[in-house]
Amino acid sequence: MNIQQLQNDKLNIINWISQLQDYSLIEKVKSIMSSPEACLLSNEQKNAIDEALQSIETKGTTPHNIVMEETKKRFPHLFNQ
Repeated sequence: MNIQQLQNDKLNIINWISQLQDYSLIEKVKSIMSSPEACLLSNEQKNAIDEALQSIETKGTTPHNIVMEETKKRFPHLFNQ
């Protein structure tokens, strides 16, 4: 998701919430907002991020153009449209 799409989604959600008439839905949104778990990563997610960062440190990264070349070779049908 790009930044523009994220901004559009947030504005759509704000607009939708501003038009709500159902108090129970507003209470649910408030509950989500106040939940500390709403913004926290699970241990599994944290471990995956740590492993990825460790891999980058030890093995480095692959340049975008090389990844694209390999992808085109493996999935040419996705690029010949």
